[in-house]
Amino acid sequence: PACDFCRLSQGISPLETLSGGGIRVNERYTLLNQVYRGTEKISNPGAKEEFWTTEFTGFYSITKDVMLLAVVPIKKTSMNGELVINEDGTVDADPMKGDEFGLGDIAVIGRYSFFKSHTIDTTLTVAGLLGVKFPTGKTNGKTDDGMEYLDSHIQLGTGSTDFLVGLSGSYSIQRFTFSTNLLGTVTTEGKYGDTTHQFGNALNYDLTAKYRVYPGVLASGPQLFLAIGVNGELRDKERVNGAIDPNSGGNTTYLSPGIQVVVAPHLVFELSYQYAVYHNLYGTQLGENYKMSGGVTYMF
Repeated sequence: PACDFCRLSQGISPLETLSGGGIRVNERYTLLNQVYRGTEKISNPGAKEEFWTTEFTGFYSITKDVMLLAVVPIKKTSMNGELVINEDGTVDADPMKGDEFGLGDIAVIGRYSFFKSHTIDTTLTVAGLLGVKFPTGKTNGKTDDGMEYLDSHIQLGTGSTDFLVGLSGSYSIQRFTFSTNLLGTVTTEGKYGDTTHQFGNALNYDLTAKYRVYPGVLASGPQLFLAIGVNGELRDKERVNGAIDPNSGGNTTYLSPGIQVVVAPHLVFELSYQYAVYHNLYGTQLGENYKMSGGVTYMF
């Protein structure tokens, strides 16, 4: 299954917040209730995972080109049945249940806008990102009966210090804005319960087109945008007690319609729905069905 914490919510157009300071509050829901063997969807014997993540992101411009961001997630994770892959390749569901609620792994990120170009009709911006994710989320959550530690994906944190590197670009022309974002995660070894574990390196990718529906001519006042994007998560295999887990990692691609409302120059609301349209997972795994994300950004 995916590690929900690998994906930080950057919003529909993250490079809109290039200067000044502010705070963004984002709520994300992820549902995993489908089983895939490679690209093939197979019958689910009764496994399900859900993730609710509330992210508080503070951002502040140190200079006109350098911005510092801090992301503090509050998570609720739950599982109802754990997928079991038998030696003959068949699948079953262990009836274990469990959930966790609390602080996840905090991340601190620096963003440097190293290229900007403005003309009468167009704006092009490219920025790089570097960051660190700290092991602040606990990793000793247990099943409802208290007999076993929950799977690493259900824990609130990874138990590891991970490194983030990314690239964002934005191009605006008249009523259209095109943005692309890459965010890579380089992981280290962590631990949950009494098991050492290392999530695979990950790459989140995104290409989004946004159209200003209102007003027709840009002016002060409220603005309404519609967006459509293709994004996804590419993950390497994980290691459990030093051994590679063959039923981990792979790629999931989503089609993501969204809406963004600029109420005032300092206040932005947005909502997006990410439907998984393509899975290519290693081995046999529980895969994502969809994600939903809603956020509000207030700029000082």
